[in-house]
Amino acid sequence: MMYLINNVLMANSFKQCFSAASTIVGNKLTNTITLNLFPNPLIKFIPNDNMCQVLNGKSSTAFILLSSPSKGNIQLPPTGAGISFIYLFNQNISITYQFANPALYADTLDATFGGFTILLDGEYEVKASVADVFHTLSNQTACFSSTRFTYSLLDDWYSFEVQPLFCQVSSFTVFFEYQVNNTWFRVPVRPVEDVNVNVKTNDYKTSNVQFSTIKRYLLDMRSATESSKYTADEKAALLLLVQTLFSNVNTPIRLSLDYSVKTTTASITSLASYVFSDNKLNCAASMTPKTTINDNGLIFKTGFNNAIPCLTIPDSDPNYALAQSILQKTTQVKLIALITSNQEPIKLYQTVSYQNFISLYLVQFSVEEQMKNQLLDNDSYSGAQIQLFVQLFDVSSKLQLDFSTVPVELKRTCVKQRVWHMYEKYTNVVVWTKQIPRCRQRPVVTANVQYTGLQKIGDQYYLVEQYLVPILANYSMVKINVPITCDKALDPNLCQTNRTKNMQTNTRDDIIYFVETASELAQMQYTVVETALGIWTFFFVSVGVLGFGIIGVVLYLVVKGNQ
Repeated sequence: MMYLINNVLMANSFKQCFSAASTIVGNKLTNTITLNLFPNPLIKFIPNDNMCQVLNGKSSTAFILLSSPSKGNIQLPPTGAGISFIYLFNQNISITYQFANPALYADTLDATFGGFTILLDGEYEVKASVADVFHTLSNQTACFSSTRFTYSLLDDWYSFEVQPLFCQVSSFTVFFEYQVNNTWFRVPVRPVEDVNVNVKTNDYKTSNVQFSTIKRYLLDMRSATESSKYTADEKAALLLLVQTLFSNVNTPIRLSLDYSVKTTTASITSLASYVFSDNKLNCAASMTPKTTINDNGLIFKTGFNNAIPCLTIPDSDPNYALAQSILQKTTQVKLIALITSNQEPIKLYQTVSYQNFISLYLVQFSVEEQMKNQLLDNDSYSGAQIQLFVQLFDVSSKLQLDFSTVPVELKRTCVKQRVWHMYEKYTNVVVWTKQIPRCRQRPVVTANVQYTGLQKIGDQYYLVEQYLVPILANYSMVKINVPITCDKALDPNLCQTNRTKNMQTNTRDDIIYFVETASELAQMQYTVVETALGIWTFFFVSVGVLGFGIIGVVLYLVVKGNQ
């Protein structure tokens, strides 16, 4: 039985290795059906124990599954052991089935839904659906396995980062296209000069115009606006693109390649999976965002150690002068939380002074009640992702710096209340869970919990208490009990001193308490109530799960007073 459970868990781990954007493509000229398996574009943000690398290079088999309105469910091959292939970690994999009889291929032409069953290394079964099923004469429509739009307002460049597939395109013209009010506008993008300071090896440049080797299409605005390659009208169109992106971070944008087919012009288009802002200071790389939606709103733990680490670099760094200039000029920070799913995008805003932002350990966004309830309990938001954009402005509202996180999955609370019973030697944490289907189906999670107390002195927070405790979070149970002592504290004496202070007073508004585990994130508010055994500390909590061991629990404490 344990072996079976382990196999199921392994299969679920492997499922996250593939992109939901994978496709099935039929080719009428060759009578073939190809399953294009694309790697998860966020694979590097999944912890090292995700299992995706374990079977790299192993022989595996696959069945392609199609759903036809006229013919019903179709499995390819219909019988046998499946189509043999080699599993490759974090790479595109194409698995092709060849029809011996063209008439059998014709049975698949009206199929609009599809999926696959894979047996990795002959042992671990993975089943999933694909994003699209289509047929083509020349297979020129699925030319990229992944596409994201990256830009730096600070450095004034914009680019599409892509993973090219197997399309045979000998020559083409490149356009960046963006959508406003359901209308697509396009601007031409010429190959960059090899002497351009921003150029990379696999860029679309004067010395590299071969489709299969290009992994980035770069628009350097400083070079473009000065270049004789662009007309005055084209330069004006480029500036309009920049202004549009500046005003709306989730503007739909896509890459388009025009190429000739006999006497006509065809286009390959690929919509960006998400927009990502970065700069030469690599601010995005220093962010470790942790987030959840709960009954109190949206909490976004910044992950900053020194407000924005990319600005507090040593004077030996070549970008030190730039970072210092931004630090000295910035007076205001604008934060945008962008939530996307199969529903309409949700944007939440918050503006804080830079001085407050320096000491900001976490950000809380207000969410209107109706939307909050939908995000928490509506299954149509189960695949929602959240992305944080940060913009720094000077006293004249001029943008100094702009960067963002990558999108991470947003999951929802399963805890509706948490109570701490404080005693002289220990604290008993009692957790009440939401008894709704998606919570009862969650597995047991065993992890170390890091409880930390931060004391506020001026505008800064200092560590005063930190310790670990094991927790078992089985959300099919209505109530969960977790004991906490100072035995495993980072500093047991300091931990006990602060516990004693908590027992003697009902006002500790100089302390912020938070907790981090491998899978939980929460907000907490509490009041203290004296009892014969000490003070009971009541915490009313919302907790959300972000999975894959990447998110922690944050409990933001507000002492309401003695009741």
